Amino acid sequence: MKRDYLSYFPKSSFYSNQLEAMDAIHGGLIKKQVVLFEGACGTGKTLSALAPSIHIAKLEKKTVVIATNVHQQMAQFIEEAREIQKKNNIKVIVLKGKMLMCPKPNMDYDTCSLLRDNTYKLLEQEKDLTHLKNEMKSVKDKQKRVKESGLIELQRELSRESDKYERQLHDLRKSSCDKLFTLLRNDNDDFHSWLFSGVRTPEEVADWALSNDCCGYELLKRYLKEADLLICNYNHFLDEDIRANVLGWMEKELKDIIAIFDEAHNLESSARSHSSLTLSELTINRALDEVEANRDTVRSEDIETFLRVLLDTLCGTYNLILDKKFGERERIGKDWHDLRIADPEERMDMFRAKFLKALERGGIKKIDETIEHIRSLGVSIDALYEKQFIEGKSPVKKISSSLAAARFLHDYMKFSNDNSYYPILNVRRQNSEIYGRLELFSCIPKNVTAPLFDGLHAAVLMSATLAPFETIKATLGISRETCELSYGLTFPKEKRMTISVSVPPLFAKDRDNPQTKEVITRTLTDIIEQSDGNVLIFFPSFYEATQYKNRIKCNVPVFLDEVGVSAQSIRDEFFSLGEMGKKAVLISYMWGTLTEGVDYKDGRGRTVVIVGVGYPALNDRMRAVESAYEAQFGHGWDYAVEIPTIRKVRQALGRVVRSPFDYGVRVLLDGRYTSTSAKTLGKYSVFNIFPEEERAEIVDVAPERVKYSLMNFFNDIRKNNVKGNS
Repeated sequence: MKRDYLSYFPKSSFYSNQLEAMDAIHGGLIKKQVVLFEGACGTGKTLSALAPSIHIAKLEKKTVVIATNVHQQMAQFIEEAREIQKKNNIKVIVLKGKMLMCPKPNMDYDTCSLLRDNTYKLLEQEKDLTHLKNEMKSVKDKQKRVKESGLIELQRELSRESDKYERQLHDLRKSSCDKLFTLLRNDNDDFHSWLFSGVRTPEEVADWALSNDCCGYELLKRYLKEADLLICNYNHFLDEDIRANVLGWMEKELKDIIAIFDEAHNLESSARSHSSLTLSELTINRALDEVEANRDTVRSEDIETFLRVLLDTLCGTYNLILDKKFGERERIGKDWHDLRIADPEERMDMFRAKFLKALERGGIKKIDETIEHIRSLGVSIDALYEKQFIEGKSPVKKISSSLAAARFLHDYMKFSNDNSYYPILNVRRQNSEIYGRLELFSCIPKNVTAPLFDGLHAAVLMSATLAPFETIKATLGISRETCELSYGLTFPKEKRMTISVSVPPLFAKDRDNPQTKEVITRTLTDIIEQSDGNVLIFFPSFYEATQYKNRIKCNVPVFLDEVGVSAQSIRDEFFSLGEMGKKAVLISYMWGTLTEGVDYKDGRGRTVVIVGVGYPALNDRMRAVESAYEAQFGHGWDYAVEIPTIRKVRQALGRVVRSPFDYGVRVLLDGRYTSTSAKTLGKYSVFNIFPEEERAEIVDVAPERVKYSLMNFFNDIRKNNVKGNS
C-alpha cells in the first residue's frame, strides 16, 4: 500500500494502531468525510490527523486548520508542526486573538478596527496629497514660463486643496495606528522570510513586530493566504463573524478548508457560548441617552416609550424577584447571578409576556416596526460616532447602544419561546448598586456547528473521549458521511490498574453524612500512603475539594487548585516533586482547569482518583439544555448531562499513564462506578456509560481492600523493573 502521506510524518516509528488510524483518516479525507477519531491520551492523535490532512490538502489545493480550546494543546501543535517542517517544508502560521498580539496596551477590539481603517485612509490620502503637490509644482513651473492669470488662479485653488488635505491628514494621524502605518509603508520581505523559515509562536511574532515598530497581527493576516497549516483557537472558526474575517484574509471559502478540531468533546459547550446573546440595563440607558441627544432629528416617541418600558420591566422584574426571598438581594456579588424568568422545561417566557402587556399599555402595537426604527436610529448614530472619531473629536470609537439593543431585541422576539434558546435575567453588583441584563442562552450547539460542518471540504474531530459517536453527530448536527475510528489505551495492561471502590454513592444529599466522609477520608489516606509517587484527586466541586483538603492528614505536601492562586505555579511545583522521585498530593475539581490538556506523564502523576461522579451544577441553564436535547434528540439527560460528565471523568482518568513505559493507578471512588451497580442502583449507575473495553478493565474493590490493591500493583511494577534491568 502506497502511503505518500508519510512524507509529513516526522517520527521513525509508530504507536500501536497509529498507521492503521492514518490510513483510515487518509481514506476518509479523500471521500470528503467528517472523521470521528477517538484515541487514548498519549497515543499520537495529533500527528495521526495532521500527516494525512496536509498530504490531501497539498493534492487538493486546500488549507489545513487545526484548532483547540486548550492552551497546552496549542503548544503541542507548534512543536509537532516544527517536527513536520524539518522533514517536509510547509508554511505554518499560529494565530491567537487580536488583542493578545496588539502592541498598544489596553486597546479594545472596536477601536483597534477603526484605527486600522483610518490608517488605510491615511495612506491613500498621503498618496493623493503627493499627487496634488506634484501637480502644484507642474503648474508653478509652467507659470514661470508662461505668464497667464488662469494659472495663478489654478495654483491658488490647488494650494487651498492642499491645505484642506493637510488638515484632514492631521486629524487622521491622531486616529490611526502608527504601527500599522509603518507596516504599510515598508517592505516586509524580511518578515516573510523569517516567518516561514520556522514555526513562529504569536509571542515571537509580537516581539519581532515590536522591535521593528509595526503590528504583528496585521503582518500575520497579510501572509495567511500562503499558509499550508493554520494553528488557531476554536473561536476563529466557531464564531461566524471571526471565521468570515479569517477566511477573507486566507482568500478561501469553507470548502477550501480541511479542519481538525482537537479535544472535540468540548465543541458542544464552546459552540453554545459563541451563540448566546445579552442586553444589559446599562446599554438600554445609553440607548435612551442617544434618543434624547437626537430628539430633534428623528421621530423618537415610540422608540423612547419602547426602551423605557423595556428598562422598567427589566428593573421591576429583578427587584420583585430579589425582594421575594429574605437576604436574596444581599447575596448578589460582582459575578452575574441568574434569575429565572422562564421555566427551563416549559420555556414560556414570563418576562416577555409581562413586557408585551406593558408595551400595549404604553400604546406600542407594532413591535417589529418599532425595533426597526431603533435599528435605523442606531445605524445613523454609529456613523456619527465613526465620523467623530475620524475627525479626532472622540479619543475612542463609540458603539451605538441603540443598534446593539435593536439587534438583541430582534433575536429575542424571534427566539425567546423557541426550545433551542433559554431566556434568563442576570443581575450583579457594581459598587453598591445592583443592575441587570437579559440573556438569550443558546441550548443547541448544532445551530452554530451544522453549517460549519456542511461547508468544510472535510474534517477530523479527535478526542480521547468522543464516544458515543451517535451523540456527537446529533448534537453537532453532522449530517454528512462519517468515518468513525476508536482506539483504546494500547499501552501494556500490566502497567496500569483501574479500580472502582464500592463506597456509598455520593449523591448530593449524602455527601455530608459523617460516616460517608470518614470512609472517603480513610480510603484517600490509604491511596496516598500506598501510591508510588504523586497523587492527583478530583472532587465534584471546589467546595468538597476544600473540605477534604482539611480532612486529609499525611506526611507529604498537599496542594489545592483554588481561585486566586496560579494553577500553573501549583502544577509546576507538583510536577517537580514527582520528577525528583518524591510524592505530593494535588487536589482539584472535575470542572476545573487541570482535568484535561495537562500531561502528568511519568513521575508527574502515578495515581489519579475521581471522587464522586461530578455532574455539572444542575441549574436552570443545564435543565434548559436537557429539555432542549430531549425535544430535539429524545435523549435529554443522556446527551446533555450524563455522557458529557463521563467524558470528563474519562479525561481525568487519562491524566496518568501517558506512554508505553509509564505506569499508574486510576481510582473511581463512588459506588455508581462498580460493575454491580447496574443491578443494585439501576438508573443511577454510570458503569455502562463507559466504552465496553474500558469497562472490561474496571475492577470492583471494597474500601478496606484498596490499600492492598495499590500495594500489590506497585510492588509488581518494582519487581518487573528489577527483572528488566537485570
